[in-house]
Amino acid sequence: MYMCAPCLQQLTRLARKTFGERLFHLLMKATVYGQFIAGTDRHAIQPVLDRYRQCGVKSILDYAVEEDVSAEGIMAPVKADEKQVKEDDQYRLPQFKAYKEFADRRHLTPLAASYFYEGEDKCNERMNVFMQCVNASADQGDGFVAVKLTALGQTSFLLHLSSILQQVRFIFDSMTDQSLPLLERRLTKEMFVAGLEKLAITTSQDVVDKMFPMMDTTTTDGAIDVIDFIYFFRPSETPYTDIFKKRDKYGNEWPLVDNFTRREELQMSSTNSRLGMLAEAAAKKGVSLMVDAEQSYFQPAINRLTTKMMKKYNGERPVVFNTYQCYLKDTYDYLQRDIELAKRFNIRFGAKLVRGAYMEQERERAGSIGYADPVHDDYAATTHCYNACMDLVMREVAERGAGLMIASHNEETVRTATLCMKKYGLAPDHPTVSFGQLLGMSDHISFELGRNGYQAYKYMPYGPVDEVLAYLSRRANENRGLLRGAADERRLLERELLGRLTFGLSRPRSA
Repeated sequence: MYMCAPCLQQLTRLARKTFGERLFHLLMKATVYGQFIAGTDRHAIQPVLDRYRQCGVKSILDYAVEEDVSAEGIMAPVKADEKQVKEDDQYRLPQFKAYKEFADRRHLTPLAASYFYEGEDKCNERMNVFMQCVNASADQGDGFVAVKLTALGQTSFLLHLSSILQQVRFIFDSMTDQSLPLLERRLTKEMFVAGLEKLAITTSQDVVDKMFPMMDTTTTDGAIDVIDFIYFFRPSETPYTDIFKKRDKYGNEWPLVDNFTRREELQMSSTNSRLGMLAEAAAKKGVSLMVDAEQSYFQPAINRLTTKMMKKYNGERPVVFNTYQCYLKDTYDYLQRDIELAKRFNIRFGAKLVRGAYMEQERERAGSIGYADPVHDDYAATTHCYNACMDLVMREVAERGAGLMIASHNEETVRTATLCMKKYGLAPDHPTVSFGQLLGMSDHISFELGRNGYQAYKYMPYGPVDEVLAYLSRRANENRGLLRGAADERRLLERELLGRLTFGLSRPRSA
């Protein structure tokens, strides 16, 4: 049975009425609130942070208050999105359109927070909350802060930008040999012209002669690859619209790639500005900023904007981290491409690896609308992808000082990560390889990592009892499946307690 936030609100109202305010708060703090929430505010959580730090576990602060948005509030920006989509419907790929039936992104996503556009003032308010977490993390001496791009701006431009980037990628794939690995596919000028002819694109030789050298931006070797091809594109400019045009049977020309509207340019600019302020503050204060992954139809745009911030702020250390959901089939390709981009710009790459939080919604949406399911077929394929991505980034850590956050509650995944560190000669206390788990979950993993000198972190949600119910409902639902393993968890925690009594809180065991 799924416990939604409104249901939990009804239960808490009943409990408050039955037990009274004081006893209700004591009951909550002794049960679900005390299990998953560190405290009501930054000052109240300090004893919890100190206790975990004694065990070698550091903290990632997360203000867990979420807005209770009405259906009307969700639909208002979607109607505006639909109006915009109708104006350029011939260009949009199906998965990057706005659909009323999927407007409420909370549907079938009980494991992740969802934000909805409620105006620029609300976006600024959320940015200020994230900024408070940056400042609080700096006060702790180090740490991470996680942000979501959908909290910082309108989602319509993310949909459109994702569609455009996929259109550009489709053209590149159509021009190149797809049997080759992605980063080995290259286009000389002659191959580029042949590709235009293959796609029946009407582009003059003068335009090709002007644009092709401009596209050869990162290698300047007379050939362009997927990075040159995609990152040459600027959504608020027109070069791809000029190059990629087709002519219909009536002689009318129309572009294969469309451009942003002025409204979308402003939306992207304001979102970029907010993300940039957070990244700049994180860079100055010694904190790292993790940009969370979201639904696959937003992800190409999120990747693009996040790598732009990496280019600006990751010169000396990995400040900005992108998040990669390993249950998506295209994640490994995206990761390879982004790592190569970081190499070419000589910046420190940063990645957080997760399995993903939107699987049921992704599959339902793909099946309903009629596009290919973006999710791996089974858990084994997701695990294979996770391990492959882990190995790829771990090598970058060893060779170029990249940053890696292993965000997992899975014991086998954590064990694989520690073995991967040994493979690349990385000590347990390597400063840019970290492990993260949520407060109230998998404490035995966190404590074991911390005791053995690894960079172990706990997500520390905080907020008033009445305002964190959405977060608590997600944690309660996430842990339904874990209850079957409660006996094992209890046994491991008993062993942990015995170990602490025997060896003391601060004495580490050998790895």
